[in-house]
Amino acid sequence: MKKHIIVLVILLLTMSLFAVWQVGEPITDDYSWTDSNGEEHSIHELTAAGKAVVIFWGESW
Repeated sequence: MKKHIIVLVILLLTMSLFAVWQVGEPITDDYSWTDSNGEEHSIHELTAAGKAVVIFWGESW
């Protein structure tokens, strides 16, 4: 019973999470950043190259 409740809670949490942009929604702002290798990237550059862009805001580890 306890495992069922935990699975249900995790399922509800994952369904309630949301993104800033939905899949397929045009992004008009061209955000850019420098990665840990010192290379600069932008959202428009990477999506034009056919790459997926996932951005996590948070602490730098």
